[in-house]
Amino acid sequence: MNTTVKKLPQSEVEMTITVSADVLETYRTRALKRVQEEIEIDGFRKGNAPEDIIVKKYGDMIILEEMANLALQDAYMKAVDEHKLSPVAQPHVSINKLAKGNPLELVITVPIMPELALPDYKKVAHNASKDQVVEEVTDKDIEDVLKELAKGRAHEHFHEHHKEHEGHDHKEEDMKLPEIDDAFAQSFGDSFKTLSDLKEKVKENLSLEKKQKAVEKKRTAIVEALIKETKTEVPQALVDMELERMLMQMKGDITRYGGTWEEYLAYTKKSEDELKATWKEDALKRTISQLVLAEISVLEKLAPTEEEIETELIRLLAQVQDADEDRAKSYLRQVLTNEKVLKFLGGE
Repeated sequence: MNTTVKKLPQSEVEMTITVSADVLETYRTRALKRVQEEIEIDGFRKGNAPEDIIVKKYGDMIILEEMANLALQDAYMKAVDEHKLSPVAQPHVSINKLAKGNPLELVITVPIMPELALPDYKKVAHNASKDQVVEEVTDKDIEDVLKELAKGRAHEHFHEHHKEHEGHDHKEEDMKLPEIDDAFAQSFGDSFKTLSDLKEKVKENLSLEKKQKAVEKKRTAIVEALIKETKTEVPQALVDMELERMLMQMKGDITRYGGTWEEYLAYTKKSEDELKATWKEDALKRTISQLVLAEISVLEKLAPTEEEIETELIRLLAQVQDADEDRAKSYLRQVLTNEKVLKFLGGE
C-alpha cells in the first residue's frame, strides 16, 4: 500500500491511498465470506453460495467493493498510526478507481485534533486577572438584604392573614413591613439573639457570594484572554459536537424544569438548526477553551486523582440517579481537570 498525507485547512488531512492489484486480491477470501453471509440465493443455505453463482447473479463488483472496504480499513488504520494522527470524527472516503485486476485508488479526508500554538499562558492569565478584585461588603449591601428579608416576612404574614379573612379586600401594597430589630432577627432561629448576629451572618454570606463572583469573573477573563492569544484551526466536526452537547444540555434543563422541547421551540419561534446557528460563536469559543485547558493540563501535569473523581461521582449520582456512570466519570474528569488548571493560572 502506498499512502501520502496532505494537510488541509481547518485541521483536516487528506490521505491518498493506492493498493496494488496483488495486495487487493489478498482480501478476496475474506470479502467473499462476508458477502456470502449477507446475501440469500435460492437453493443454498445462507453463507454457502459459491462465488461463481454470486458473481453470475450480482456481478463481480459486489465482491470487489467488499475487498475495497477491507483494504480501506487496514490502510486507514495504518496511515493513522504511521503519521501519528488523532481523528476526531468519521472519515469521508472517495474511491477513485476500483476494477478487477487493477490497483485500488482512494482518497480519505478526516478532521484531526488541531495543533495549538499556546501563548505564555501564565503571563496571559496574570495580565487578564490582575485587575479582578473582590468587592467589599458595604453597610448598604447588608441593609438591602435585611429589607428583602423584611419584605419576605411581611409577604408570608399577608398571605396567612388573607387566608384567615377570605372575602375581605386586601391589597399587597397595604402590607406592613416588620421592624428590623432584635425580635426580627430572633424570628430566623436560635442562632440569632440580636440584630447584630443577623447582620454578621448576612455579611458572611454576602462576602462568600462576592468572592465567588470575583472568581467567576477572573476565570472568565483568563479563558477569554487565552482563547484570543492561542493560534489554532479548529475542525468543524469539533464545533458541531459542541453544538450537539449544548443542545442536549438545554433539552435536559427544560425537561427538569417541567417543560417540553416542543413548547420551547414554539416559544422561541425557531427551529433546532436556527438555534444552533445563534450558538456557533459560543460553541467555537467553548471548543478552543477546552482544547487549551486540556493542553495546559498535560504540559503542567495537572489531573484529578481517582479518589477525587469517585468523591464527586457519588455526589453527582445522588443528584442524577439515572446517569450513566462511565459518561459521568468522563465528564467529572474534564471538569476537575479544568478546575485544577484554572486554579493553577490564578483563578482562585
